[in-house]
Amino acid sequence: MTATTVRALSCTNCGGTIALRAAGITVSLVCEHCGTTLDATDPALRIIAQASEAMKRPEIPLGTRGDLRGTTWEVVGYMERSDGEAGWAEYLLFNPYRGYAFLIDDGRRFSLGLLMDRLPNHTGGAITVDEQAYSRFGSTYGTWVHFVVGEFYWRVAVDEHVLVTDFVRPGTMLSCEENDGERTWTRSDLLDRGAAEAAFGLPRRPVDNGGTPAPHEPSPYRGRMIEALIIGLVAIVTLFVIAIGASGHSRVTSAEIAVQLDGAATTRVIGPVELPAKSSAVGIHADVPQLDNSWIELDYSLVDRRTQQSFDVYATAESYHGRDSDGPWSEGNSRPDTRLSSIPRGSYDLVVEATGHRWQANSVFGATPIFAQSETIPVRITVERGGVFGGNVALALFLLLIWPVIATFKHWNFERRRMAPVTGSEDDE
Repeated sequence: MTATTVRALSCTNCGGTIALRAAGITVSLVCEHCGTTLDATDPALRIIAQASEAMKRPEIPLGTRGDLRGTTWEVVGYMERSDGEAGWAEYLLFNPYRGYAFLIDDGRRFSLGLLMDRLPNHTGGAITVDEQAYSRFGSTYGTWVHFVVGEFYWRVAVDEHVLVTDFVRPGTMLSCEENDGERTWTRSDLLDRGAAEAAFGLPRRPVDNGGTPAPHEPSPYRGRMIEALIIGLVAIVTLFVIAIGASGHSRVTSAEIAVQLDGAATTRVIGPVELPAKSSAVGIHADVPQLDNSWIELDYSLVDRRTQQSFDVYATAESYHGRDSDGPWSEGNSRPDTRLSSIPRGSYDLVVEATGHRWQANSVFGATPIFAQSETIPVRITVERGGVFGGNVALALFLLLIWPVIATFKHWNFERRRMAPVTGSEDDE
């Protein structure tokens, strides 16, 4: 392609001066002063269509030059299009050695579109170009031109209608545009944020991941989601390895005490309870197999022999049964377990104060009988150290999952908005 020169022409409608930048290539010319569409192939600049609306000024003025991906482009045309729901702007760029390109502005980001010089290969519902697969994005849809100014290599006019079918892969979209006369393929590459603004002197747009993303816009959250899932998985595995490793416990001491039912409290000191680790979990288990419609209140105090610091906890061993209108029933736990966490290193005594009680209840069948009960019943107390708390593991697991869940939700929400046009068209069908 040979270099072209700029020619100054006068609009046959308003008399304004028009710069014809791609003489010999341009087919139609839209006056930037009055919006009249002129025939650039006619030496007399025949009027094709009169302006139908007030002139607008594109954000990038016609004639602006900028460097994109190693090529200097000049803005020669501008038009606004929509598919009936969403609108976008397209700048026609020209370089005398590279031909034409499109700078597509969807309001969020810019893409650089180039006409393809070969047809893609169709494979089912997808296509391939340069051994790269592109998935079809939704159904074929119609687009209309709502505003146009500048010069174009085809006879573009307001209300021009074409059918478009898009195929996408992350960062790139192939669009097939069809009308009664021709079919063209365009490849649009998403530009880095700020690239178009820097090239054509626009203020840099703030990063906005809201709104409706472009069909070929990669999710900015995908990398973060993968990173969060990998790190989260490693952390969770590590958590379970540590929990399993720390779940072992050892028996420290055990003793049996006799508790009188409906009598005075029984106090017993069990020890020593040696805790050699800097911080230990202590489990206290009671076993009262002879409980029968009665309960025993167990107050534990783990007392440091050196400092007399006490760690107190409470448990109840109980067992009840009877009969009511629904038949026989039973409830209670005669083997209650109690745990103390983070007990400092030291030598301790476990002080147990136990109080026994009989239980009697009335029912529709009369008073529940009290079974024969000995005056005292034995209570086996066992002290263990070590182990982990399930609640702590669950809390740690919850905290570890927060970041992966948030990152996954953001990625899902972005993809949901990106695919909304496809989902909407499928729902309409």
